[in-house]
Parts: sequence; C-alpha cells; structure tokens
Amino acid sequence: MSNCSWIIEKKSKKSSSDGFLKVKPDCKLRVRLIDNPVKVVRIFSKDRKCAFLNTEEIGRKLKEKYKKEVSDVSVRYACWCINRADKSMKILDMPASVARSLGNREALVGKGIAGEVEGCDWSIITNGKKGKDVRYEAVYIEETPLSCEEKKMVEDKKSEKEGHFDLKKIFKSYSFEEAVNKLFL
Repeated sequence: MSNCSWIIEKKSKKSSSDGFLKVKPDCKLRVRLIDNPVKVVRIFSKDRKCAFLNTEEIGRKLKEKYKKEVSDVSVRYACWCINRADKSMKILDMPASVARSLGNREALVGKGIAGEVEGCDWSIITNGKKGKDVRYEAVYIEETPLSCEEKKMVEDKKSEKEGHFDLKKIFKSYSFEEAVNKLFL
C-alpha cells in the first residue's frame, strides 16, 4: 500500500463499519474528500482471513504459490471523507474505477479535489447491478471549501491517538513472508 495522487492509471487485464464507507453495489453516497488516497492491496484466504500487501506483485506470488489456500486478491483505494448523510468523517473504500473518475476531474480542471479550500462534493452511485455487471459513477456536484466546523472535525480526527488518521498505519501492509505468517500460520 502506498500514498498516491488522484491520477489513477487504468489496470490492464473490509466490510463497512462505523469508521468506513464502502463503495459497493446499490450505493448512493454523497461525500466530500479529505486528503489524497492510498492504494490498498488485499489478499483473502479461503477461510476469509485478510492481509494488506505492500504490492500487487506480492499478491500474484502468493496466489501462485498458495493456489488452494488463497481465494482473492483485490486492489482498492481509500481516503478520508465527510459522509454528507450523517456529517461524519469516515474512510471511503472504493474501487479503482471510482478513484480514477475522481482523479479525472483534478487532471482535467487542474484544481485539487480534496483540500481545505479546493475541494468538492461528489455523488457516487451504481447502476444497481452486482458482480461483474456493476458500474460505478462518480459525479461532481459542487465546490465545497471546508467549513469551520468541518476543519475542526478534521483537526480533531488528526489529533486523536497516534496514527489514527494515518491511512498507512490503518492499512498496515505486509511483505510476502509476513502475509504467509498472518494468513496460514
């Protein structure tokens, strides 16, 4: 997992909880992004244990070596956001297609999409289908500089216990050997 910009390259051939907002089939979200995303590479064992990996290459190697034990490798992106439905700060967990759509606006317009002043609200919706047929759409709504209350909410979140705001610590990733120990030993 690594910090990245909002420019998400097209790739060639955690479930929601109180602190997370997951982009999934049938979602209708309105969010205000906070800061840049991180790339999160996950691998799942057949018994649904999960490990975050340093790179996609580690996932491919694990899947190759442990074919019967590993069920899935996924790449998603995560960033802090304000959920407009309940006015809370959550970690937005999204597929690359959504992150790429968000980043397209930053690239085309040349303005930040997740800063205190340069930032905007987004609607994230799906076509109502599931599996490989689901399509996500991120729609720009309007420019929304953070209000004083929102700035305070972000600062309060940053000042909570050590590492609570740092997505690299929240999604602590593993090397090949560390992932094997976590998943299979």
